[in-house]
Amino acid sequence: MRTIALYKSLRNSFAFSVVVLSMTTFAQAQVLSTPRVSDETNLVIAAEAQSKYDEASTLVVNDPEYARELFRESAAKFQRIVDSGISNGELFFNLGNALVQSNDLGRAIGAYLEALRLLPGDARIETNLAHARSLVATNATSTAENEPLDRVAALWKVVGFPARVWAAFISWTLAWTIIVAGILCGWTTRVPWRPLLICVSAICIGISLTVGVDALRREINPPGVLVNDQVVVRKGNGEGFAPAFTEPLNRGAEFTMIEMRPGWYRIRLTDGQSGWVKTSDAQVAGEVAGELARASE
Repeated sequence: MRTIALYKSLRNSFAFSVVVLSMTTFAQAQVLSTPRVSDETNLVIAAEAQSKYDEASTLVVNDPEYARELFRESAAKFQRIVDSGISNGELFFNLGNALVQSNDLGRAIGAYLEALRLLPGDARIETNLAHARSLVATNATSTAENEPLDRVAALWKVVGFPARVWAAFISWTLAWTIIVAGILCGWTTRVPWRPLLICVSAICIGISLTVGVDALRREINPPGVLVNDQVVVRKGNGEGFAPAFTEPLNRGAEFTMIEMRPGWYRIRLTDGQSGWVKTSDAQVAGEVAGELARASE
């Protein structure tokens, strides 16, 4: 009976792990299968954008004004590819780099957030995102974790998302290796198969839970950033509602999107305050900023 109960427990653990890992693998596969360019035209535009970026990089010291203009042109070309429907992490990473050099920090942070959505845990993106955040003048972008789940999640985020996905896969494989070995050896007492199996299964379930929680939270409440200055956060989704705060917010202020209605996002700032902003004033990872606003006009 104990063996049957153990098998049922492992079966449930296996099913849970497969679901979590399958969701993650599917998301990663979508990213990897997304072409870097849709056609030859976008390939040419991408080459031109990179060329202007490289040229600007050589002029930053001697001619900063002209360099910044070239960075703007580079960003505009990368954005043109995005607007054509192409979406991959490398593209948004390059767009974010060009926008930072153009001093368009709000949209730069938005591009990096989108890049991280597509390439979670990428160290290059996280480093450049941290740099962009440090350049924001009004530090309404504090990344302090305020919700209880945020504080707990901060403990496991010490290990990157991709590393945890691999750890879950390896521990799951090891658990089933132990099961097969235990069955073949008749669960002999010379080797502590069952204690090993319990420990490995617990590790697999724990890691899988962190992966699942992170993936679901980013889908349900994705991160975002304001891309314009003097943005009035309102108490409701309409111009007729009173401002939620005494002062407007500026570009670079980050938030979590908690609700979306035509032309408006309901956002929660990092200090816990919430309100509504126009979609044209914000960029949310996984959403096209301003798309609903244009559609409603």
